[in-house]
Amino acid sequence: MTSQKIKKLGIVVLLFLLLFFYKCPFQTITGIPCPGCNMTTSLYYLLHTDMERSLYYHALLIPTMLIFLACVYFRKNEKIIKILLIIWCILMIAYYIYRMIMYFPNSPMVYDRNSLIYFIFRHI
Repeated sequence: MTSQKIKKLGIVVLLFLLLFFYKCPFQTITGIPCPGCNMTTSLYYLLHTDMERSLYYHALLIPTMLIFLACVYFRKNEKIIKILLIIWCILMIAYYIYRMIMYFPNSPMVYDRNSLIYFIFRHI
C-alpha cells in the first residue's frame, strides 16, 4: 500500500470513529456540555433531512460547515481565514452562552452524571 492510500484510509477510519463512537472529552470530564456538543447529533438529523431537529440540537452546524468551506476556498489568504475564524469563535461563544442560560441542564444541554468530576464528588 502506498503512503497516500494509507493516509486516505486513516482519514476514513478517523471520520468513522468520530461520527459513530465520539464522546466529548470536555463533557466526559466535567459533565457540562461544551460549545460544540450536539453538533454530531445535529449533523445526523441534517443528513436525514430533518432540519427542525438539526437546528434544535445545534443551530450553528450549517454556518460552521459554510465557514469551513470558505476557509478551504480562501486557504491561500491568511487574513480572510483569520477573520472567518474570529467570527466563527464569537458566534460559537455567544450561542453557547445563550444555550447554557436557556436550556441547561435540560435537553439538548444535559448534564452528564457519568462524568469524572461527578464521580469524584459522589465518592468523597
